[in-house]
Amino acid sequence: METTGRGVLATPQVRGVTIACGATLLFLVILIPASPAFAEPCSKPTARSKIAETLRLASEQRPVNLTFRTGADGVKLSIGLKTKYPDDMTIILQSDFEQLNVKDDRFDVLLRLRGARERVTVPFHAIKSFWDKSELKCSDG
Repeated sequence: METTGRGVLATPQVRGVTIACGATLLFLVILIPASPAFAEPCSKPTARSKIAETLRLASEQRPVNLTFRTGADGVKLSIGLKTKYPDDMTIILQSDFEQLNVKDDRFDVLLRLRGARERVTVPFHAIKSFWDKSELKCSDG
């Protein structure tokens, strides 16, 4: 914001669109908690323990979202999923899953994808980002 010659504050403009100061602040407040720069790396031991703890809650109908590297050591996917997602895959554990087993270093789950059942094993070191509800728990970029 800047002052005009009459002492009145000018409203900021972005790409020709006028933005109210309150809306700008609200927008920034919403972005800050979701920004990967403010989440600890998923590779840290503290993040991995949060992942395990939060995954255990997923079986109680609390949605959990995660993105993992499909080519990382220890990831087990069907050939069809590996072909469809050669680099990364994002899954949401909410209602279409069964048999969630959480270990100290990995989890495995039976997903129901378009009527088919797919067993997926993901070591915690393969996780790129992990969040529940709107809170980003960890991110590796």
